[in-house]
Amino acid sequence: MAVVVSTTFVGGYVLGVWDTSQIMATKERRFVEDAEANLSRSPTSIPTIGRPVQKTPQTVGYSGPELWEAVNSSRTKHGVNTLSQRDILCTIAAIRLSEIRQLGKLDGHDGFQGVFDKYKGDLEMPSNVSEFLISGYPTPDQAVDAWLNTLGHRKLVAGGEYVWGCIYAAEGFGVAITGF
Repeated sequence: MAVVVSTTFVGGYVLGVWDTSQIMATKERRFVEDAEANLSRSPTSIPTIGRPVQKTPQTVGYSGPELWEAVNSSRTKHGVNTLSQRDILCTIAAIRLSEIRQLGKLDGHDGFQGVFDKYKGDLEMPSNVSEFLISGYPTPDQAVDAWLNTLGHRKLVAGGEYVWGCIYAAEGFGVAITGF
């Protein structure tokens, strides 16, 4: 009798775990498909994760393409290659920007590793990937200057090791994901 009860309990538990993993895999697949659909439209269309962000009037704002252009223009001025877009890096940048916008502030890169780990097996993923965050600068050129004037971030703009990248920006926040 105890064996039947134990077997039934374990079987039910395994079935529940399996069903939950299938539901989560479906939700994650839909989220990625939505993010990729947004990527094909414009890097400024960012899916939000969880509950909607309370939007307040912002005087600071530029788009991802504007920040992308400012970064690549500055890279050229510093004698390094412009970044080439990699879609997998755009997926990570879109997710990270959404997370930061929802949080309402930069997170000190706390969320990066978890997002990166989900996608690190992708065949297009570069060997070395870095995240660069920015907020509070009214123009893309001022954001680039801020990155240039901090030692750890200067390599985004003046370091030639990065070959691929993607940049998303909205509501005064910017996320650059780069790799080589």
